[in-house]
Amino acid sequence: MYQYFPNKHALFLALHERHIGLAADVMRRRVSQCAESSLERLVESLVDGMVEAHTVDPALSELLLSEVPHRADGTIEFSIRFQEAFRAAITPHTKRFGRNIDLDTRAFVMTNMVEALGHAVVLRQPRGLSLAKAEAESCKAILAYLAS
Repeated sequence: MYQYFPNKHALFLALHERHIGLAADVMRRRVSQCAESSLERLVESLVDGMVEAHTVDPALSELLLSEVPHRADGTIEFSIRFQEAFRAAITPHTKRFGRNIDLDTRAFVMTNMVEALGHAVVLRQPRGLSLAKAEAESCKAILAYLAS
């Protein structure tokens, strides 16, 4: 394996880039599928998409989360692309957010909530909490933030 990768770090970075590509494809598809949907349906689809991306190989997702620095190549650009896509997706729903809202901040927080809760639903789900219930509760938290 080291004939292709000079060290363990390079191997992890390559796996991480592949993982980011998969997650980006899933989330891009979810955003486009919900272009005309309600805010609730959009949030459900985004959380479900993050769960989908991490249930493909949960062990690898856990390994990458613990081994690859959050500032790894591609991670920042990935987060920025998500924020831009999420901002565009929530823009039609701004009337529900009240006055004087900062969409950039909402998109930033929402993106990080979807990412963190999506990881947690797959990788840190407590016993007795079904996947469906964990996703539903995650969606409630995100929608509560957006409505605040």
